[in-house]
Amino acid sequence: MAYEREREILIRAERERIPIGPLSDLVPGGLTLEAAHTICEANIQARLAAGERLVGYKVGFTNIPVRERMGLPDSTYGYLLESMVLENGGAFEMSQLIAPRIECEIAFKLGAPLSGQGLTVERVLGATEGVRASFEICDARIKDWKCPYPDFFADNGFSARIVLGGIGWVAPEKVDLLNEEVILYQDGQEIARGKGEAAMGHPAKAVLWLAAKLAERGRSLRAGDIVMTGTLTPILPIAQGSTYRAEFSTLGVVEKAFV
Repeated sequence: MAYEREREILIRAERERIPIGPLSDLVPGGLTLEAAHTICEANIQARLAAGERLVGYKVGFTNIPVRERMGLPDSTYGYLLESMVLENGGAFEMSQLIAPRIECEIAFKLGAPLSGQGLTVERVLGATEGVRASFEICDARIKDWKCPYPDFFADNGFSARIVLGGIGWVAPEKVDLLNEEVILYQDGQEIARGKGEAAMGHPAKAVLWLAAKLAERGRSLRAGDIVMTGTLTPILPIAQGSTYRAEFSTLGVVEKAFV
């Protein structure tokens, strides 16, 4: 099987929670984007064959100025499995991950399928069942997040966990998505804030971007899929022993303690 060694290295890093160097360093000339997709898709398919269930996707680096400062040519995406979804509240054991970071996001849940190029914000909103306050807990198997662009895809877009919270799924027409504000607190102290427009200028643009990218791989978004549309706040390291609470202006509260 193609890139079996690279696949196994990623699997072992996640299982043993020991980060590795860039996969591109292991391949003469570095990983191509096609090779990176091949590695990720094979690993996801193996997990699905073992009984896990695909529930959606995450879109990363949707804050364009931040993406450009990092020197990335485009945004990224990864797959979300049911085992990655956490309930709001309660505690999460940090020992399950390597060096997690937290993001405050607006999650979309589709009520109808979406596919192909040329979608519009209006089309995405029309296909959206609801939006929801959420955390994304990112974790890279690659040390310090330092790697060439294709490696982000090989490592499933640095996906790890998501927390769905707030007041549940809210019809998108009931939310001012551009101006929906979130304030993030760590142990009661404000550490960040942001608005919906931080995600590609409109969170729905992250969904249409994803649909176009999936179409290039012969895939599409399904009814029921969850899409994490990118952080509205800086990507911050998680401190063990702290509780993080995100208060959204209309979507409610997301909270998780990290032990």
